[in-house]
Amino acid sequence: MQVYGLLKERIGSGYYPPGGRLPREVELAAELKVARITLRSALELLEMEKLISRVKGQGTFVRNEKDAQTRILTIIDRDDPRRTDRASNPFLYILPCIRLAAERMNVVLEICDPQSLETAPPEQCAARIRSRGVQGIFWLGNNFTGREPLLETVRRTGLPVLLPHAVCSDAEVTGFTVMGTDYRELTRDGLKYFAAQGHRRVAYIGGRGMHGMAPSDYLADVRALCLDPAPELLKLIEWRDGKEIVFDAVASLMALPEPPTAVISYSDYLSLQIYEYLHEKNFRIPEDVCVLTIGGQIGCDFLDPPLSALEYMDSEIGEAAVKTMLEMIRGRSRLRFIVTPHRLRVRESTERVLLRHSKSKTRKEKRK
Repeated sequence: MQVYGLLKERIGSGYYPPGGRLPREVELAAELKVARITLRSALELLEMEKLISRVKGQGTFVRNEKDAQTRILTIIDRDDPRRTDRASNPFLYILPCIRLAAERMNVVLEICDPQSLETAPPEQCAARIRSRGVQGIFWLGNNFTGREPLLETVRRTGLPVLLPHAVCSDAEVTGFTVMGTDYRELTRDGLKYFAAQGHRRVAYIGGRGMHGMAPSDYLADVRALCLDPAPELLKLIEWRDGKEIVFDAVASLMALPEPPTAVISYSDYLSLQIYEYLHEKNFRIPEDVCVLTIGGQIGCDFLDPPLSALEYMDSEIGEAAVKTMLEMIRGRSRLRFIVTPHRLRVRESTERVLLRHSKSKTRKEKRK
């Protein structure tokens, strides 16, 4: 990466001018005091970004600026009234990271709303996309049904298509390459964290789809961690239909003879409603119940108390999306589903260790 950065800086500064030829590999490797295999890896990255071209038998040349940039059509729904989950759209946070990565990798993003591409027949629209020199397509959408009007148009372009933040089933429905979170692994990490703290009764509140995770798999993970698998701790609701539905779910949990001591929330914006109810009813976070959200994109540090989160790693997603697209454009094999990273960010909403549920204290209580 150091060699790549140095060569990219030299190209940008004009040290290696457009159209000019780089020194032979053996000479350049000797100058930079690196092995040729290291130099070749750096050159591969520069070629992927279209900053250089390597011509067999002739050498490596710096490309002219006009020819150097890769153009990627980026379809993102910003104002579609058909969407009911606008506030919780993760693309609001991922797109800026894709932009930054694209700028570093000499990629131009052509931003477009789906409606703009639905005004002409698919073949005509696909031809117009190709005529603009577009070499790949990012589609910032997920949970496809296969009935989306734009699907046929995008397929007819014949271009590589990447969904940067989607679910595994989208790969089967669309046939496109998908990047996404392994929600079972992510949720399991949350359960492990609570189990390590000493919690026994952990609730889950979320949408009926559970981000594509089967309730049976979730309960299997709960049992494997020796947590309470009581069905009343799993609340699957239509939470977007109004906060009263969320309030009812939280109220039923907190009214149980043995209420949960921790809650995993399906979404940031669902977590805001959980907070609202708990504050309104004078439940203390984390003293009465700990709260952990999935997402972590709403300014968790500014809530009272700051909200712990199983976070999507937006910067890493943006970087991986652009690199994957460049590899697809170069004709490399296309994976169906690429798992993106996540991390646990602990804040004050979960920082209480529950000793009353530890095995050691239980034994002491029995001796008493």
